Amino acid sequence: MAKKYKPDKVVIKEADGRILIRSAVKETNFQKAIEKLRKNKKALYKRIESQANDPETINYYAKSANNFSEVDLDILEE
Repeated sequence: MAKKYKPDKVVIKEADGRILIRSAVKETNFQKAIEKLRKNKKALYKRIESQANDPETINYYAKSANNFSEVDLDILEE
C-alpha cells in the first residue's frame, strides 16, 4: 500500500478494535464529522430509536403507509 499510495506521512489509530491507517493530511470537515459520529455511535443509535418509538413519528408513518402517490412506480417493476 505504501508503494501504491506513496503517502509522505501517515496516522495510525486504533478504533473499535481495528487499526486505521490514513494520510496525515489535514482532515476535512466531513472526516471530522464522521469521526465524531463514530465516537458517539451508541448515543446516536439511542436517539434514533427514541425518535422511532415516538408516538407522533409512529402516527405519521402509519398514516402515510398506504400513500404511494410519491413513489416512482417504475422502480417497483424492476
